Amino acid sequence: MFGHGRNFEPGQDDQNEAWDRLNLQFNQQVLLSLELAGRRGFSMVLKSAATDLPRNLGLLLAEAAVRGCSQVLETTLFGDEQTQTLKARLRLYPVLGAKGPRVAGADLRIGEPLYTNERDFEFTRRVLERLNPAALGQAMADESISQLMPGGIVAP
Repeated sequence: MFGHGRNFEPGQDDQNEAWDRLNLQFNQQVLLSLELAGRRGFSMVLKSAATDLPRNLGLLLAEAAVRGCSQVLETTLFGDEQTQTLKARLRLYPVLGAKGPRVAGADLRIGEPLYTNERDFEFTRRVLERLNPAALGQAMADESISQLMPGGIVAP
């Protein structure tokens, strides 16, 4: 599972740490819920200050190679200023070889999303203060388990 904080604001350490905590709690609860349902996984969560996307992707693919992952479940919780929504999202991606299904020793890449579960909330201070990322992560994981379990979605 890959989580990544967003909404990074230079010089706003308290705000950035708050987003990082929300994302970590959300990610950890999704992982726990999936493990309780019998799905094996591990978590890699980057902080909101990790804004170098090519580097982040490289770290993710290197970890996926080491762990032998065939799928990546992205967890994210972020505020979209443009639409004034708070988004919570689970998105499942296949891990593919450079030119198709994964082959030992081949360069890896992330394929197109296989499954998405997303919720939008009003992006206000009140909503943020009342947000329970662990409860939200559990609810969204529970909704998604049938799609994420073996026999649910089959990666190409």
